[in-house]
Amino acid sequence: MIPLLIFSKDSKLIKNYVDKLRIGNLFFEIFPSTKEYSIDDIRNIKKEASIFYPKTRIYYFENFHLSSIPAQNSFLKLLEEPPSNVQFVLTTDNKNSLLPTIISRVKIIKLIEKQSKEVVEQFISPFHTTTKIPLSSFKITDKESAKNILLQLINFLRNKLESDEKSPIILKEILRLNSLLENNNLNPQLTVDQGLIFIWKQYNIK
Repeated sequence: MIPLLIFSKDSKLIKNYVDKLRIGNLFFEIFPSTKEYSIDDIRNIKKEASIFYPKTRIYYFENFHLSSIPAQNSFLKLLEEPPSNVQFVLTTDNKNSLLPTIISRVKIIKLIEKQSKEVVEQFISPFHTTTKIPLSSFKITDKESAKNILLQLINFLRNKLESDEKSPIILKEILRLNSLLENNNLNPQLTVDQGLIFIWKQYNIK
């Protein structure tokens, strides 16, 4: 089975997703023996997981970015020869701390913050654009959160290209902001605010 890497800055989203995996499955939550997963932790799991069992087992590693490099290398070997009927589930809020070779062998599940969807619902729909923009209620703490919001807007706008005459104009601007955010050291909060203000102006200023 292809290992799952659940990625999000929102720990509650991760918890809700993992809780669903627990239902009806043999679920084993693996805790590190110290502050980080060690090579011994991985070796012990390898021994346990290699024992055949007819029903699928899920081994869950929370915050796998808290793993030593030797532990990650050991886990990589485990992925190269995965045990039968075993599903590994890893979570992280920092993909960059994982070895690229591990990233290439897992299926990444990126959970989008609820706040991103709220932005789309409140600001892109003409039914809501006549209200004032409560920008202060959308606190962007990092670049990844800002990118999530812009991505939600981009996907929504692409689906509205034929039904909303404003969408192509807005989409072009959001794509521009997304590119600037990706390639430059911009303030994430100000970048999202600029996009939301642009959307509001398109619907409300003649």
